[in-house]
Amino acid sequence: MKNGAVRRAAWFCLPFTAAVAVCRWLLPAKATGLFLLCCGVLAAAGFLFTDSRRTVLLLAAAGLALGCARYWTQQYFTLRPSDNLAGQYGEISARAVDYPDVYDNSEYLTIRLTSPDYPRVNCRLITYVPGELASFRPGDELRCQVRFSSASVRSGQEIDTYTSQGIFLRAVCTHPPEQTGRWRGSFLYLPRELCRRTAELCRRTFPSDAAPFMTALLTGDKTDLYRDGGRYYELGEAGLAHVVAVSGMHLSCLLGFLYLLLGRNRTSGILGILLIVFFAAMTGFTPSVTRAAFMHACLICAPLLGREEDTVTSLSIVLAAILLLNPMAVAGASLQLSFAAMAGIHLVSAGLLRSMWQWARRWKYAEHRLIRPVILFALGAVSVSIGAQIFTVPLSAMHFGYVSVVSLLAGVLCLWLISALFIGGYAAAGLAALLPSVGTALGRPLAWGVRYIYAVTELLRRFPCEAVYTSNPVFAAWLGFVYVLFIFAWLWSRKKEVSFRPVTPVCLSLICLWCCALLVRLSWSDELTLTALNVGQGESVVLACGPRTVMVDCGGSYLVRDAGETAVQYLSGWQRRHLDALILSHLHSDHANGAARILSQLDVDTLYLPRQPDEGGRLPEILSAAAKAGTRVEYVDRNMTLRIGGMELQIWAPLLPGEENENCLTVLARQGEFEALITGDNLSAAETALTLRYALPDVEVLVAGHHGSATSTCDLLLREIRPDVAVISVGANNGYGHPSRQVLERLESYGISVHRTDLEGTITVKAGKGS
Repeated sequence: MKNGAVRRAAWFCLPFTAAVAVCRWLLPAKATGLFLLCCGVLAAAGFLFTDSRRTVLLLAAAGLALGCARYWTQQYFTLRPSDNLAGQYGEISARAVDYPDVYDNSEYLTIRLTSPDYPRVNCRLITYVPGELASFRPGDELRCQVRFSSASVRSGQEIDTYTSQGIFLRAVCTHPPEQTGRWRGSFLYLPRELCRRTAELCRRTFPSDAAPFMTALLTGDKTDLYRDGGRYYELGEAGLAHVVAVSGMHLSCLLGFLYLLLGRNRTSGILGILLIVFFAAMTGFTPSVTRAAFMHACLICAPLLGREEDTVTSLSIVLAAILLLNPMAVAGASLQLSFAAMAGIHLVSAGLLRSMWQWARRWKYAEHRLIRPVILFALGAVSVSIGAQIFTVPLSAMHFGYVSVVSLLAGVLCLWLISALFIGGYAAAGLAALLPSVGTALGRPLAWGVRYIYAVTELLRRFPCEAVYTSNPVFAAWLGFVYVLFIFAWLWSRKKEVSFRPVTPVCLSLICLWCCALLVRLSWSDELTLTALNVGQGESVVLACGPRTVMVDCGGSYLVRDAGETAVQYLSGWQRRHLDALILSHLHSDHANGAARILSQLDVDTLYLPRQPDEGGRLPEILSAAAKAGTRVEYVDRNMTLRIGGMELQIWAPLLPGEENENCLTVLARQGEFEALITGDNLSAAETALTLRYALPDVEVLVAGHHGSATSTCDLLLREIRPDVAVISVGANNGYGHPSRQVLERLESYGISVHRTDLEGTITVKAGKGS
């Protein structure tokens, strides 16, 4: 029998979760009183009943009220005081709670503020000086002078990236941080230190091509995998990225191995609970691993206590517990995907497995004692994968902008190997700590398993439309059509009282997908099209003409996605997986920090860039990505003319020596009478030199220099080229004052139509159609 008291907990926890979600997305602060009044009415209605319905209504009302109260207390007493510090300077005392990481020439460290003058919250400490944070480890106490900024707003847009992780402030170091001691409770960070040590052992134990994957698989640290020539993104497109996101699968592997050694008994149960708690601490108690740890603990404890494990109750309790600690976690992709996957498995997978087994039993050899386990294993993998994706596919499209079409096939081909790699990887790393040569010897055969997975992902990438990018509304509509089709087929089978047969809707879905892809390709215009992507404070311009595509610059500030990811999703959504040329006007972050991603994910024929000092240190990463992809690299030391399909590109080499903004390439794109000028970050002096040196034509489109800075888009240039349209690629509330009032007034005085990415998003201009 199920424990009634435990089941009643679900009637409290589920409304609590629902209230947090409603407050986050639907309920304005002014309506809180009305919401609580409704909760009171619901509770009062419970007293009209004398049976179990009273208990249900009272628990639901209490859950709704507490969820609402918890969310708004978080807003008023944690988030708002933290946001009010934005723009202020101060000296902080803090404790490091994790190891530092590096992204795009910046170092980051998560700290816990301990200063009595500031909220006791987690803060993301940032420095732009390499090495300033490298020596810190969890438990170190530090003092630093900083400038605060909000963790819930970036580049003028609200984000949940930090707050969903429990980080409510960001702070930029204005002076080097100083270590002041060691927290006396630093032993609590031992699991994180062990995780770090395991990652270091992986890098030494496994061959260089397999080490990034094994490090991510064993520890959840995907830093090396991100840098490994786009391998992580290839895994994502194949639907295998979840295998390196630490989750319930990893805990199942650990417990399965423990039971294999000790059997299922009370001792192994107790050890299993200790093991999963330690592993969850080691990997940082992310929502997915916390959910899995709690549910595995319930699964272990239920028979020991004489109870039946209840999946719905377990899910609801752990979800409510996570949101009680941090209501903002409800917006996190990790939490949403983890719980959506479990909900789908619980609701769909078992029934689907029974249906598929009934169908498979028609084969006369299906019941053979050697064949039956193989069939059940394959059908189980498929049913679990389908169940997990029922609710996660729309979430993946929303959070990541794409869904994998080949994920089921990838799962069948690869998931059977993950358990062996996981357990074998820990064995190799453990041996390497004691006997390095033995650990390395064991790591070599395991590397072939990683290479097999890579080979499968590369093979699946050749499938037509292996991943669908929903940035294109055509594919977004296709995804909605697929859900409608399957729901209709399921309802039809229920009405006819026959088993659900997925073959027909699957085939129709694939046919429709290929038709959509063909429709998108047929929509390619032979007219030159210029598209300025919305990459925040940065610039990325796509020039397309028929099947030929060129990109000028790819860089910008992080919004929801980085510039490279934004560009890949836009191009892939329009079925453009090949670039004839990638032209980088210069190597500043806001023009080039997405270039490596482009080179690793798309086929790029030639990379053009100026020969200039690499002030940001970004060139080695770009050249390495180009070398791995087989992209030809050409430095523009003299003027060049490229004829690519129906477009002609004039690339002018830098005219003025000096810092990178005066050493930019300038690109003129032409088709017939349509011309567009892209000046990068060239300042007025460079624009003047360009105007005096060359006979510039009248142009239809000008991509305004330096994001609309007052130091660019000078009068002389505008008088010479007389554009009809000016496109300003700029981030909202960027802190630089871009676009400047002087430039906007200057453009208006010439009667030029102005379009801005911070106000309009991605902007497209077609030849002969104005804007």
